[in-house]
Amino acid sequence: MTERRSPQAVDTGPAADPAADPAADPAADKDRLARRVGRRGVLYQAEHTLRGMRAYAGVIITSSIGEPLLYILAMGLGLGVLIGDSPEIAAYGADSYLMYIGPAVLASTVAITAGIEFTFPVMEKFKWRRIYYGAQATPLTPAQIATGHIVAASCRFVLHAALFVGVLALFGAAGGAWAILQVVTATLGALAIGLPIMAYMASLREERGHAALIQRFVIMPLFLFSGTFYPLSNLPGPLQIVGWISPLWHANELGRVLAFGQPTSPAMLAVHTGVLVLFAVGGWVAVMWVFERRLGPSEWQGRTPGERSRLRREARIEARDRASDSEGVDGDHRVPEVRPRTGIGANWYSGNIRAVFSRGLVAIRNNRGVIFVSGFLEPVLFLTSFGLGVSPMISGVETADGGRMSYAAFIAPALLAVSAMNGAIFDSTWNVFFKLKITKLYRSMMATSLGPLDVAVGEILLALFRGAIYAVGFLTVLVAAGLVSPASAALMLVAALFIALGFASCGMAVTSYMTRFQQMDWLMMFLAPMMLFSATFFPISVYPESVQLFIQAMPLWHGVELMRDIAAWDFGAMTLVHIGYYLVMITVGMTAATMRMKALFLR
Repeated sequence: MTERRSPQAVDTGPAADPAADPAADPAADKDRLARRVGRRGVLYQAEHTLRGMRAYAGVIITSSIGEPLLYILAMGLGLGVLIGDSPEIAAYGADSYLMYIGPAVLASTVAITAGIEFTFPVMEKFKWRRIYYGAQATPLTPAQIATGHIVAASCRFVLHAALFVGVLALFGAAGGAWAILQVVTATLGALAIGLPIMAYMASLREERGHAALIQRFVIMPLFLFSGTFYPLSNLPGPLQIVGWISPLWHANELGRVLAFGQPTSPAMLAVHTGVLVLFAVGGWVAVMWVFERRLGPSEWQGRTPGERSRLRREARIEARDRASDSEGVDGDHRVPEVRPRTGIGANWYSGNIRAVFSRGLVAIRNNRGVIFVSGFLEPVLFLTSFGLGVSPMISGVETADGGRMSYAAFIAPALLAVSAMNGAIFDSTWNVFFKLKITKLYRSMMATSLGPLDVAVGEILLALFRGAIYAVGFLTVLVAAGLVSPASAALMLVAALFIALGFASCGMAVTSYMTRFQQMDWLMMFLAPMMLFSATFFPISVYPESVQLFIQAMPLWHGVELMRDIAAWDFGAMTLVHIGYYLVMITVGMTAATMRMKALFLR
């Protein structure tokens, strides 16, 4: 039998005495653990961030493989058919147009990934979930917290670039043995662009569309005017300046030197490398400075982080309430009479869509002009970039009647359809997700007399309103450039709203099923092939018939063709098919979004 020992017998002995054995002291263990955490703080923070990425690892792997395939099949092969054997491409040492754009698309897609990893995740950990403040409560320093995030993001950049090079190699467009070093140049280019963005996002106390503005005013212009799809010399002199100061252009040029030996002097190699290092180091210093201000000792001297901004905000609200009270009549503050709806569907619709729409306008009042300008600017940038940069390499595009049109006239109506899609998708996905999961705004709305149909229709109408502003601005540019007639422009505006309504309805329905913002990457992976393959930049006739049938099933293709029918004033039976396609999208999307809102918030 096993002898049973009393508790007193277990606790006796000199080893149980903390004074006799300092190593057994729990405080000593805590101190040792703290010192170890302090030494390995960067690795611990990087591990935490990578574990967070594991939740959407499928998106990362799929996009890293899917993006090169999309650009190879669409731009490299599709647009490459129109360009053909351009002497300009051969002069740079590339065997084909695909080989020429491969290194640049690699650097650009990694830079776009940096624009994602250094915007919303940074704001999330400072503002929405305050994960950085939890890390700051440990022995980790602000510099270790920031560096850990950068290291984790760089791991994603390296994986993306390595998979991209592998896909290019499968198509014979990777170049020589030095091509693998594009992983280094692309990652350095992503850091050169992303670290200044990270410093800016870390300095913000509130996110009011800043991430979207960065994508449209920083990432997108650099992507379009950094010689990605054409030599920078094709652009007019003033626009070439954008490329010269862009880290992305320098990353593109280094990648082309490594991929196919583009002729470049040693001095220019030093310039390309120096610019990337300068931007990366400068951005890193700025990040460390901002993180120290946000998480360092000065932020924690007896006050709550962000307390002063909260008090100022509450003071403004209180002052506005006092002003509103002073406008009352003889102190009469009667609550307006509420007349709830009754009958069939009363819990679905309260007849107050205007409240949701008006609330959306008030919410964007402070930066409405900037957001509207950004939405209008995107298609203009695409038209300017491809119209000036690619047009010199293309003699024209053949029309259905056997004639030819300029490349700018070919892509202009398609870009309006793309703009309608992008604006509607952005408003019905990112904005809806923010209100659904971050601020819980819809939960508050549904606690009032508003019904799910009020919320769904109000948000979609807000997206259409913004889409109308975008479309009017872009159509004004097209009419001024002589690419469409005024009569066609008026009808194209109606068509743009019709297209936006279809995408907004479906976008809101899909977003209601999402639980984290990283899942938006799946949606972006669905939108990217539509933009690239839906006859936006080249006719689908360059592909086999089986591929054409697949493209014709995409919703954007119907929008692009509808716009081109209106621009050319050439209507037929297919025009009715395009309209019918979007009527089905609107019906299905509105129904699904309304039912989903009811399932989420009503019992």
